[in-house]
Amino acid sequence: MSALLKDEDKSQSDLNNHEYHDETNNHASVMASEPVDTDAFLSAKDIKHIDKHPDPAETNVIPDNYKHLRLCARLKVDLPYRRRFIHSFWLFWSFIGLGWILGQMGPSFTDLRQIVNEDLESASWLFTICSMGYLLGSIVGGILYDRFDKLMLIALSCFLMGLSTGFVPYCESFPLMLSMRFLAGLGAGGLDTGGNADMVSIWDAEGRPYMQALHACFGFGGIISPLVTEPFLSKKFEVISELNVTGELNVTGAANTTGTTTVYGKTSIHNSYLISLFIALSGGIPFLMMFVRKKCSKTTRDMVAPRLNQKRPDKLSLGLKAFLCILLSLMMLLYCAVEDTFSGFLATFCVNYLKWDKGISSFATSLHWVGFSIGRFLGIFLITFFRPVQLLCSYLVFLILAFIAFTVCSVTLTEIGVWIFIPLAGFSMSVIFPCIFTWTEESILKVTGKISSMFLVAASSGLLINPLIVGNLMQHINPLAFVFVLLTECFLCFGTFLLIFFLVKKFIKNPPSSADTEIVVSPSTEMKPLTASSD
Repeated sequence: MSALLKDEDKSQSDLNNHEYHDETNNHASVMASEPVDTDAFLSAKDIKHIDKHPDPAETNVIPDNYKHLRLCARLKVDLPYRRRFIHSFWLFWSFIGLGWILGQMGPSFTDLRQIVNEDLESASWLFTICSMGYLLGSIVGGILYDRFDKLMLIALSCFLMGLSTGFVPYCESFPLMLSMRFLAGLGAGGLDTGGNADMVSIWDAEGRPYMQALHACFGFGGIISPLVTEPFLSKKFEVISELNVTGELNVTGAANTTGTTTVYGKTSIHNSYLISLFIALSGGIPFLMMFVRKKCSKTTRDMVAPRLNQKRPDKLSLGLKAFLCILLSLMMLLYCAVEDTFSGFLATFCVNYLKWDKGISSFATSLHWVGFSIGRFLGIFLITFFRPVQLLCSYLVFLILAFIAFTVCSVTLTEIGVWIFIPLAGFSMSVIFPCIFTWTEESILKVTGKISSMFLVAASSGLLINPLIVGNLMQHINPLAFVFVLLTECFLCFGTFLLIFFLVKKFIKNPPSSADTEIVVSPSTEMKPLTASSD
C-alpha cells in the first residue's frame, strides 16, 4: 500500500508541475501509455476524412461547442468523440457479457450442485473460488493495464472468462468445476479492472454518464441471463413413495403409500452456459480486431479525451492518503459483498426458506436485476444533476431501508412484500459502485490502473469471504441468516461512507466548477486556492 501511494504521489506531482498545454500534449502518456486505434470500425471514407482534419487533442483545442450538440450531430462533426464512442460501445457490450455470466450463477447454482452432488455448504466454494480468481485477476489486471497493451488485455480477459464459463456444467468432478470457476473469475477480474480504468481514462471530465452507462450494461446482462437460464433448469417432481417389506423405499404410483418425495429431473443447464460462452467471446473479438489493426497499421490515432485543467489534492500526507485508501477499499468490500451475495444466494434462499419453485426463484433473481439495471440507467441522467457523493449517500440510505423491509417481509413470510423489495433492493445498490469510482476520481485520488485494481481487489475480497459465511449459516443455523448478514453489512458500509465523507470534508476542499482553479492541501491541513497559469 505504501509503495502504491508513493507511486501515485510521484505521478500526480509530476502532472501538476506542467502547464495546461503541456498536460493536453502529454495526456496520452499519463493516462493511456499507448495510443489506441478504434477506427477499425469506421469506413475508409471516414478514416480519410480524419487524416485530413487533425484531432483537437493534437492541436490543444478543446471543442467545447461540440458538447452542446446532440449525440448524432456530435458523432458527425467531432471525430475524436466518435472514436471514443465506438470504443465505449464495445466496452458496453463486453460488460453486458460480464453481467450475464455473473447473473447466471445464482439461478443455476442448484443445478450445478445437482451435477456434482454437493450440499449447500460445500457448493458455496463455487462462489468463493470464483472470487479468488477475481481477486487475482484484479491484481494482475491492474499491474498489466499500465504496462501492457490495453486492447489485448481486455480481449484476453473476455476469452478466458467465456471459455472457462462454457465448460463449467460439463465438469462432473467438483475439483474440476472449481478450477473452471477460478479461471472464469480470473478473466472477470481482468475485464472489470481494465474496463473501468479504460473508461475513466478515455473520457476524463465527460466520463460521469459513460461510467454509469457501462455499469447499466452490466446490470442489463444480469437481467437477461436468468431469463435465458430458467428454461434449461431441472424440473421438480413430487413422486409417490412406499416402503416394501425389506424397508427399502420404492417410487410407485400405488395407492398404498407412506408419503411423497421431491426429486429433480435431468438438467439442461449446459445449453445456457454455451450461450454465455458465445456472449463473452463476442465481447472480446472487437478489441482483438482493434489490436490487430493497430499492429498492422503504420499510424496510430489517439482517441483519449483532452484533459481539463482540474487539479486534485496531491499534497495530503502519506498517512492520510493511506487511511483514505483503506476506508475506500473497505466500503467497496462491504458493498460488493452485499451486491453479489444477494444476487448469488437469492434463488437458494427462495427455494430453501420460502419454498418457491426453482423457476419462480430464477424470476425473482431476474427481477432483482431489473431493479438494478433501471437504477443504473437512471444514474446516467442523475449524475449530470447531482454530485457522486450526493448519489452515494442517498442510495446507501435507500439500500438500508429496502433491506430492513425485505428482512421484515421474509421473517413474516409476506410474499407480496418480498416481491416488492427484491427489485427495490436492486435499485438501491445500482449506482453505488460507479459512484465510488467517480467520487474518488473527482475529489480524492486520480483513478489509475493501480487504484482501480485496489478497488477491485477489495471487492473480490468481500466476495471471497461472504459466500462461505452465508452458506455455512444458512446450512447449519437458519436460511434467514442470509438477510441478517446482508443487513448488518449495509449498516457497516454506510458508516464507512460517513467516516470518509467527514475526512474529505475536513482535509480536502472539493474542486470548483471553474477549470482555472487548483486546490491544494498544505501539510498543516490549511486549504488555499491557487490560480493555475493559462498561456
